[in-house]
Amino acid sequence: MRNKPAFTLIELLVVIAILAILIAIVLPISIKGIEMSRRTSCANNLKGIGVAFTSYATDHQGEMPHYEPLPPATGSFMEVPDFSAIVALVYTNNYVTDLRQWVCPSDKVDGNASVSVARDIASFRSQRGNCSYMYISGYHLMRTPEIPATAPLLCDESNQREYGPATPGNMPKIDENDNHGAAIRNVLFLDGHVVTFKDANAANAIFDNLKNPQVICSVD
Repeated sequence: MRNKPAFTLIELLVVIAILAILIAIVLPISIKGIEMSRRTSCANNLKGIGVAFTSYATDHQGEMPHYEPLPPATGSFMEVPDFSAIVALVYTNNYVTDLRQWVCPSDKVDGNASVSVARDIASFRSQRGNCSYMYISGYHLMRTPEIPATAPLLCDESNQREYGPATPGNMPKIDENDNHGAAIRNVLFLDGHVVTFKDANAANAIFDNLKNPQVICSVD
C-alpha cells in the first residue's frame, strides 16, 4: 500500500507563517472597524441626549439643566460637581430614561471604577462608572452669548476629574485609557450636532471658540 501524502515540517511552517501574516493584516482592520462602530454609537448617544436636553430647555423657558453648587457649609463649587443629580433630573422628568445612553461602548474604566450601565436611577453614579460623558453647565438657549454651533454641551470625559469654573484651557489631557484613546473626542454642541475631534489637545480645543467661558462649569 502506498503512504498517504502528508505535510512536511517545512510546509507546515510555511502555512503557519502565512496564517500569522493574514491575522496580522486582518486583526487591526477588524479592531479599527469595531472601534469606528462604537464611536458612531457614542455620537448617537450624545445626539439623543442633546435632543432631550433641548426639549427640557424648551419646557423651562430656555434654561438647560444646570449644576447647583454645594452650599459653603458642605462643600464648594470647585470640589465635587457631580453629574448624577442632573441625570436624575432628566430621568425622573422622562427626558432621558434609558440609562444605557450615558455609557460610551468604548469606555471601560472611570478613574478606578469599571464602567457599567446603572441598574436603576437610584444607583446611578456619574463618578463611579455609570457615565462616560462630561457636561458643560451654564447655558441658556435664549440668553447665551455663545454661538450654538461652537458651544460644547457634552463630550467624552477623561478618567481624570474635569471640573471647575475656569474650565477652558485647564482640562486634563485625555489618554489611551479614555473612551476613544488619547486624541479622539466626540463633542456635542449646543445646536445638536456632534463633532469627532482628532487632536492631541482635544481636551481643551473644544473650548477655543467660547466668548464668555467664565460662566460655564464642567460637570463630571
